[in-house]
Amino acid sequence: MINVQRLTSLAFSVYDGRSADDSKLTPMMKQFATKSVPSLLEFMSYVFSFHGILCGPFCFYNDYISFINGNNYQLRDTTKNSNESINGKLAPSPNRAVLKKVVACVMYGSVSMLAMHHFQHAYMFDPSFRDFNFLYKMYFIVACTSLSRHKYYFAWSLSELVNMNAGLGFNGYDGFGRSKWDLIANFDFYEVETSTSLKSLLDNWNKKTMSWLRYVVYERTGSTLAVFILSAFWHGFYGGYYLAFLGAGFFIHASRLVRRNVRPLFLTTKGKIFLYDAITFVGTRLLIAYLTFPFVMLEFWAALDIYRQLYFWMHIIGGILILIFTLKPMLRIRKKAL
Repeated sequence: MINVQRLTSLAFSVYDGRSADDSKLTPMMKQFATKSVPSLLEFMSYVFSFHGILCGPFCFYNDYISFINGNNYQLRDTTKNSNESINGKLAPSPNRAVLKKVVACVMYGSVSMLAMHHFQHAYMFDPSFRDFNFLYKMYFIVACTSLSRHKYYFAWSLSELVNMNAGLGFNGYDGFGRSKWDLIANFDFYEVETSTSLKSLLDNWNKKTMSWLRYVVYERTGSTLAVFILSAFWHGFYGGYYLAFLGAGFFIHASRLVRRNVRPLFLTTKGKIFLYDAITFVGTRLLIAYLTFPFVMLEFWAALDIYRQLYFWMHIIGGILILIFTLKPMLRIRKKAL
């Protein structure tokens, strides 16, 4: 999976680098364009780098080759307030960032081992699951999917600290002159778990894959649906993937319409802003659980049966909201015409 990302992104980087008209390239295309075709050694190094061959995280060729050549520190020197010399003998140290990732790995791994067995997704396949009421089913699905995320947090944190320890991941300096090592950060735990919108959550989940999808698909087609279709295909051929990713496209569209039409009504006072944030926080927790349990279950018909047991309630609400906010402007235009 990682090498699919590397090979396709490199192909587009070379293609963009050979473009005769730079004006047709987006800023992201220009950023990652490669002017020359990599040598065989550079290509093999990028594809089979030992510290990222198993679970990544993905990084673009330009970022990787600048790390290999040793000029990634100079390219990303964004402040002169740093106590660490990038032009002298000392290079920014990843020790602090690595230590944080080690602690995070222990935490995520502990949650995975100690809590996940209480909410195994296999229980949703059990016929007895049908006997529970609607509220308990939603509670179980929220708990199951929330805990399932921690195994990804663990794997991604482990892969990030391995790469950072090798020197890959430096991303300039913060306002206090401290080195940042988030170039290959794959997620933002706080943003994922506290987000108040589906888009914000997805933007901070598997971030490097989202960057790849944006670069190879969205920047060239402008289609969110194409992004989710490719994402499902890239994950594999389990039907649950397609239920989850096609559903994501549907609910992203619905949430954008709601945010555009409803959010301005709550921006008048601090109390209303807090109320809006509270409602959207809870709604996002329910939505991401409802959306991703097919991804966890994998099986198409089993996941569809769970949706039936839940009466497709969020699909129905989402469809109604899309219908309302799509027809609303049309009705206004017709009313003015009359």
